[in-house]
Amino acid sequence: MPQDEHSAAPVDLPQSQTQEEGQALENWAPRFADYYPDGARETMEFHFSSKLVLAARNWVRHIDAVLQEATGQNRARWQTLFTIGFMEPPVTTITLATRLGLRWPSLVRTLGNLEADGLIERLDNPADGRSRFIQLTDKGRELMNSTKAILDPERSSLLTGFTDEELDQTAKALDRFFRAVMAREEAATGKSEDTDAFPAG
Repeated sequence: MPQDEHSAAPVDLPQSQTQEEGQALENWAPRFADYYPDGARETMEFHFSSKLVLAARNWVRHIDAVLQEATGQNRARWQTLFTIGFMEPPVTTITLATRLGLRWPSLVRTLGNLEADGLIERLDNPADGRSRFIQLTDKGRELMNSTKAILDPERSSLLTGFTDEELDQTAKALDRFFRAVMAREEAATGKSEDTDAFPAG
């Protein structure tokens, strides 16, 4: 398939990357092994969590810049559009806030801007006058699809070296870690967070 102006070339990582990373770690943290011996379980756990944070942080920064340049949409806007599009209508503001993991004021502000731009519409809820239904307009769905057409190839270009099995196993491992963290937070605070929060990305 021919590449368009937004498509990304696959990224091939060198076989020596692990050795290079080890050398980099030795350069900036020469005493690291004093605390985390090579091959120890706690060392593997440290690398797991640190790589998770670094990968997420850098992916978010990268894809946000790509989409902002290509579509003019920031993360709050395109993630809201995607989440509405993924859900079965009718969508309420409360449900949307839960899915996005956002506080009410910031979400209401984003919804107001999206509505002003003709990307969503809010309809009265006949069962509850205090609540309103939210749905994408044709313009909003068109923007969602054009954003997806940039997001998916960019992600694929970075994951091209991973097998289907590696992607599946990694996703399962990350899901287990996520749910373990959520359970620990719930035990500490007594508050049950919604594990169905599903940011697009």
